[in-house]
Amino acid sequence: MTTGLLKTFAVWASLLFAENAPQIDVVVGPKSSELERHAARELSEQLTKLFDANVTVHTAIPAEARHVILVGNPASNPAVREHGGDWPKLSPQGIVVRSFQDKNASGVIVGGGSPVATLWAAYELAYQFGIRYSLSVDIIPDENPELKMSGYDIIREPVFPIRAWRTVNDFPIGFESWGAEDQQKLFAQLAKQKFNRILISVYAWQPFVDFKAGGVQKSTAMSWYGEKYPIQRDTPGKVVFNGADVFENPDFAGKDGYEELTASGIKHIRHLMASAHDLGMTVALQMSPLEFTREFEKVIPGAKNSQGPNNVLIAPGEKQDLDDKALKQLVTAQIRAYIETYPELDALYLTLPEFPEWEAHAEEAWKRLSEKHDLGDATLESLTEAAGNRNTIASGDRGRKALRGNVAALAFLGDLIADGKLLERADGKSIELVFVQLDPGLYPVAEKILPSSAGMLNLIDYTARRVVENQDVLKDVPAKKRPSQFIFTLADDNIGILPQIATKRIETIARVLVEQGWQGFATRMWIPAYLDPTVHFLSRFSFDPTTTARSAHDEFFMSITGHQSSADRLWLAFSHLEDATEILDQNDIGFAFPVPGMFMKNYKPEPAPEWWTAAFDSYLEFLNELYRAGGNTAPNGYNFIFYYSKRSEFVLEYIGALRALREAAIARDAGEIETAQEKLSVAIESVFNAMDILSDVAHDQSDRALIALLDAYAYRPLLEEQERLSEAAEAGEK
Repeated sequence: MTTGLLKTFAVWASLLFAENAPQIDVVVGPKSSELERHAARELSEQLTKLFDANVTVHTAIPAEARHVILVGNPASNPAVREHGGDWPKLSPQGIVVRSFQDKNASGVIVGGGSPVATLWAAYELAYQFGIRYSLSVDIIPDENPELKMSGYDIIREPVFPIRAWRTVNDFPIGFESWGAEDQQKLFAQLAKQKFNRILISVYAWQPFVDFKAGGVQKSTAMSWYGEKYPIQRDTPGKVVFNGADVFENPDFAGKDGYEELTASGIKHIRHLMASAHDLGMTVALQMSPLEFTREFEKVIPGAKNSQGPNNVLIAPGEKQDLDDKALKQLVTAQIRAYIETYPELDALYLTLPEFPEWEAHAEEAWKRLSEKHDLGDATLESLTEAAGNRNTIASGDRGRKALRGNVAALAFLGDLIADGKLLERADGKSIELVFVQLDPGLYPVAEKILPSSAGMLNLIDYTARRVVENQDVLKDVPAKKRPSQFIFTLADDNIGILPQIATKRIETIARVLVEQGWQGFATRMWIPAYLDPTVHFLSRFSFDPTTTARSAHDEFFMSITGHQSSADRLWLAFSHLEDATEILDQNDIGFAFPVPGMFMKNYKPEPAPEWWTAAFDSYLEFLNELYRAGGNTAPNGYNFIFYYSKRSEFVLEYIGALRALREAAIARDAGEIETAQEKLSVAIESVFNAMDILSDVAHDQSDRALIALLDAYAYRPLLEEQERLSEAAEAGEK
């Protein structure tokens, strides 16, 4: 067939299909809000993809309309007022998806108690039609579903009014490496899953604020605790870096020096905030008010190192008492700098240090708190003893220090916040205040010792498994008297670079939180690659607590794969992944913590522990089930499952490299240098393969960061050790 005939045929076919395509009319109010108009545009795009439809947006129902979707509520859309019947009483977050019948048309009303709830309702209708939302893409059913307008009567209110997504944070494998444009796309996917808050978690050493205190100008502006990740000519998988010679957040590419980095950082955060607000989300900023970059030691001489990678921060110590004027000025300057730099903040989350060092003044702090509040029979001594005896990571001496340090911090910050001026925005509006990581030992007195109206964001322990094992602690939280949010750890940084998931455990925790009246949650994760099932569960459960981990899984994967058998396979797959996650958590929670030494710390002349084999076997079963499911997956979902599958191969190579590393260490100490070199070569080859595998499917900054990190912390150190052994062998050394 000639080119001309092909073109003619294509035009004829498009006209034929267009003529047969259904017409859908989307109607918004003539004075609708921008979010409602956005909902109409989003629906138009989704309906076009779902039904190969002709979709038109109007401000009134056309006379010839047959399939109609009304967007808004009776106050914003006259057509909804006319056809909405007895409109339910809704909170600002309540959604409605309701069928109606006109004399000529059948249709659906998508609306809510506010414009953003209307947007969620629009996404809910598309979900009912079969679209599934991942963190990266919308997945459309392979076959056009029935254009069904009847039978919808969905009215839902959230059981968790706050559904927050934490971003920025630290480490290159997390969102600290993501540019604002990529995060904007992520926020759009989160809005489709009814998340309503972006929690921007920042650290003092990052380039996101500029201020001066005590005559000292902030001068530290860095990423990733100051670590660098060069991309060399022989870096495996370097194709994913598009010729860059260093891995970095694209918003900071080519930037250098404090002023340039800070200007770029402030622009980055403002972009994130604007993107979230455009989607009707609130924006909160989380910072640690009692941690500072090292130049401020001139302001508070004798401050202690704040525990963390590379010792980049300081915190008050025994030389700073609760009335230290210089410390008060420094804390005030830092908090005010964030509020003034980002004047549209809706909430400020103040993190109490993870490793409190300010315990020397705990007795005085407790005395002050006791004088202000009736703390009943609680004593500092009894609470401290209980903190030492509990069954969490922060127990023993660490638990006692944590509780005492929190007492000092709360007494100090309570005095500073008391008059309300510290947290006042430029427009006079008050900022919602939330305290983060209050020591669990203080839950019984939290209602009284926290500043008036302040809420809590609580982390019982690092992983969901550990929280479930200590879930009785949740009962001590005064959730019905103080607004309380929970930190859901979807993926822990201590487990780090390895695939992980915890959906079943998170379901258990979520049910406890609903029973106890918690306000909501914030997520905690670094690499998002495998988290779609968990995020989908939280999205559905938040508006329908009858949802289970399994029912959410089936809803998600049945639509994507097109087969129940594939969904069953994937349930087995993610169960194996959850098993692997718990094996790592139980045996060595810091096994793949993404810092220098992550890999080479295992260079020990000891046999590989048995649990490595157990973890490897669980990862292998995870991978096998992924490939089995992928073989029976509909085309539109295949790439999604293939990404999981291919990406998961790297962990088998990684564990294989670690085994070879142990064997090399044993041979080295036995004086068998040639054997040690051979084993190191095996380890090098395995790490190379892991990086190369990742490069085949890398599609976001976390994937690219993982390759850069493996290069810096595994591949390069292995090459260096191989070279060292070669030189030693030549010199006749051991």
